[in-house]
Amino acid sequence: MAESLITEEVRALIGQETEPERNRFPISDEMAFDVADSIQDPNPLYVDAGYAGRSRFGGLLCPPLATWKDIGPPIGYFGAGQDWHFEVPLPFNSYGLNGGSDWQFLSPSYVGLWITRRFRILDIYEKQGRSGPLVFVVRQEIQTGEDGQVVNQAERVSIHRALPAGEEPMEAANVRDDLVTVDVSPPSPAEVFTRPDPSPAPQYYYEDVSVGMELPPVVKGPLTTTHLVRWAAANGNYARIHWDLPFAQLRQGLANVVVNGSLKNQYLGQLMNGFAGDEGWFKRFYVEHRGMDFPGDVITASGIVTGKEERDGYGHVHCEVALRNSRGGQTASGRGTVVMPKRGQTLPLIWEAED
Repeated sequence: MAESLITEEVRALIGQETEPERNRFPISDEMAFDVADSIQDPNPLYVDAGYAGRSRFGGLLCPPLATWKDIGPPIGYFGAGQDWHFEVPLPFNSYGLNGGSDWQFLSPSYVGLWITRRFRILDIYEKQGRSGPLVFVVRQEIQTGEDGQVVNQAERVSIHRALPAGEEPMEAANVRDDLVTVDVSPPSPAEVFTRPDPSPAPQYYYEDVSVGMELPPVVKGPLTTTHLVRWAAANGNYARIHWDLPFAQLRQGLANVVVNGSLKNQYLGQLMNGFAGDEGWFKRFYVEHRGMDFPGDVITASGIVTGKEERDGYGHVHCEVALRNSRGGQTASGRGTVVMPKRGQTLPLIWEAED
């Protein structure tokens, strides 16, 4: 392998931007329902048109971290919905793991909104990982509505890793004796998971919040491969490492199929949105993924208030968040900002981007 994986050809991609791409369909009430149902988020703003119409938003919303759906994605080696907007020529064939994201939410993601997105590569760099070299690709994504208003923007990091030295993709006929036995994930034959009934989160006001206050936790699981496939169906991304066990183990060197980074983002997003409440605004969210979760795990999203400040007349509340599984691992961490209304105050629906 070359001394540096960042060749001049790779480096030349930095700064390139895609043409704007409008989604095939507008956000629909079915899409909003499917996303909320797949992540088991009981927020009635996503599923109850009457409730949403009476809210300050005046209409149904889609969960803000899931405003784009891949429609009819092509099926390739890594699955469906993994087509890249930039082809990064690396010397190994590795799936791009979700390294983290920095989101800003700037206007409501209404049902009926046509979303247009564009990407720009901000950076490509390499590091040495425990199992070998890693390449990090940092992309900016901006999503706008048909009126040109930015709905959200994010900086996303994908991590590409080489397979362990000497380990080539295996044919099905080959047998490996170093694979760990994977337990069949729940539920049992007699168990059916129930859906939570739609219910609004309690409303906190800026005056109620203090540093050190814990956010009401969000608990998911035990997770199953069905949860992963339902999430894939809701957002149109069928990456094989999330449902194809032979591919995950033999082709990508993973212990098991893994819980989607994007699904874990949703659980943390539900934590922050629930804390903001219907009258608040989930404004910014940064998360890093530091470990893997598997079917059978129970995942808990938790958070704590680390600071509060008034800015332009509005109360901003800063939080540290984390995701832990029932095996004792912390697999994601980050921070977020929600804007809390003061009593008697109504927050705007349009926000300016921050640096």
